[in-house]
Amino acid sequence: MLHDPNDDPSEYVIYVIDRGSSSGLRRIWGDEIQDVKRGFLVLWNAEIPVHRVIRVERGGRVIWERGRRARGRR
Repeated sequence: MLHDPNDDPSEYVIYVIDRGSSSGLRRIWGDEIQDVKRGFLVLWNAEIPVHRVIRVERGGRVIWERGRRARGRR
């Protein structure tokens, strides 16, 4: 997403655990992410540990979800 010039970051939505919100989750749009460094998603106003990421969607489809095995792997 950040390294492929053909990818549009705005197509991505990342869901993270957020203990400060009433729902316990926060939705981050891909174009909010400035960088990924040392295990953190770097936003313009925060750094979020990647271990809090629970799901990644692209174009409305889930492409990764914590606890879900990749297709073709056992």
